[in-house]
Amino acid sequence: MKKMLMISTMAALVLAACGEGKAPSWKGTWKNTDGEKSVCRDSFTFKGENNFEIQNSRVQGGEQSSGTYKHIENNNYEFDYDGGSDNFTIIVEKNTMKVQLSGKDTICEYNKVDKIRTKYENPWE
Repeated sequence: MKKMLMISTMAALVLAACGEGKAPSWKGTWKNTDGEKSVCRDSFTFKGENNFEIQNSRVQGGEQSSGTYKHIENNNYEFDYDGGSDNFTIIVEKNTMKVQLSGKDTICEYNKVDKIRTKYENPWE
C-alpha cells in the first residue's frame, strides 16, 4: 500500500513539473489601453501555436507584421517577423497584458478583446 502511494505521488510530481515550462495561452486579440504611441503597438493578436500579428500605431507607421514567437526564459519572449525580431517581457494577469520592449523603459498595457460581429460581417467566416 505504501509503495503504491509513493508511486502515485511521484507520478503527480513529475506531471506537475512537466507542465510548469509551458508558455501561457494568449490566444485572441489584445488592444492597447495605456502607453506611449511611439513605443507601444496598437494591438497583438495571437493565433494558434506561437503565431502572432502586431498592428503598429500610426506614429510607428501603421503597418502590420506577423510571425512566430518563442519563450526565452521567465517572462521573456522573442518575436520573429518580416524583417527582424524583438524581445519582449510579457506578464499576463486575467484579461490584462503588460508588455515591455527590451531596452525600453515604457511598459505598455493591453486588454483582451473578444471579437464582436457586426451585422455586416459574414457569419460563416
